[in-house]
Amino acid sequence: GMLQNMQEKVEAEGKTQDSLFEKFICYCERNKKELAKSIEESKSKITSLESSIESAVAEKTQVEADLKQHKADRAAAKAAIEEATEMRNKENSEFSAESGDLKSNIDALNQAIPAIEKGMAGSFLQTGKGSQLARVAEVSMELSDGQKSALQAFLQGSTEYAPASGQIVGILKTMKEEMEANLAEITKTEQESAAAHNGMVAAKNSEIAAATDAIEDKTARAGDLAVQVVEEKNDLKETKETLAADEEFLSGLGTDCDQKAKDYEEVKKSRAEELVAIADTIKKSRAEELVAIADTIK
Repeated sequence: GMLQNMQEKVEAEGKTQDSLFEKFICYCERNKKELAKSIEESKSKITSLESSIESAVAEKTQVEADLKQHKADRAAAKAAIEEATEMRNKENSEFSAESGDLKSNIDALNQAIPAIEKGMAGSFLQTGKGSQLARVAEVSMELSDGQKSALQAFLQGSTEYAPASGQIVGILKTMKEEMEANLAEITKTEQESAAAHNGMVAAKNSEIAAATDAIEDKTARAGDLAVQVVEEKNDLKETKETLAADEEFLSGLGTDCDQKAKDYEEVKKSRAEELVAIADTIKKSRAEELVAIADTIK
C-alpha cells in the first residue's frame, strides 16, 4: 500500500541523487586532473622562461661589451690610418724636395760635362750654373779636398790656376755618379715606403670594414635580445598569474568536493535510516494484519 509506494519513492530518489553525485565527483576528478596538468605546465614554463631570460640577459651584456670593443677597434684603425698618412705625406714632401735638388744638379752636370769636353767651358760658366756645382761639390762625400779646390778654381774662372779640362770632367763625372746613385737609393726607399703604407692602409681598411659589419650585426642582435627579454618577462608574469589562479581554484575545488562528499555521506545515511524505518513499519503492520486476520478466524 501506501508504505510500499513510499519505499519505492525513496529508493528512486536515492538512485537519481546517486547518479547526480557521481556526475559531480566526475566533474571534481576531471577538473582536478586538468588543473594539476595546467599547474605542471605553468611550473615547467616558468622554469624555462626564467632560464631563457637569464641567458638572453647574459648574451645581451656580452654583445654590448663586444660592440664597445668593435667601436674602439674601428676608431683605433681610423686613427692609425690618419697618423700614418700624415707621416707618409711628410716623408713624400721630403723625398720630392731632395729628389728635385738631385735631378736639378744632375741636369747641370749633364750640361757641364759635354760643354767642357768640347772646350766650351766659358759658355757653360755664363749660364750661372757654376755656382750651383760649387755648392754641390762642397758637400760631396766622394771628392778629395784637392779635387774640390781644383774644381772651385775652374768654376771661378781663375787665370793663375787652370787645371786640365780632362781632370775637371773626371771630377764632374764622379759627382754625377754619386748623385745618380743617391737618387736611385732615395727613389727605391720612397717606393718601398709608399708600398708599405698602402699595404698598411688596406689592412686597416679591412679591419674597419670587419668592425663595421660586426657593429651592424651585433646592434641588431642586441635589439632582438632586448625585445625577447621584454616579451619573455611579460609571458613570465602572465604564467605566474595563471599558476596562482589555478592553484587557488584547485584548493577551493578540493575543499568544495570534500565538503559535498561529506554532506552526501550524511544524506545516504539518513536515507538508509529512513528505508530501515519504513521496512520496520511495513513488518509491524503486516504482523498486525496477520493478528487481525487471526482474530476474525477465531
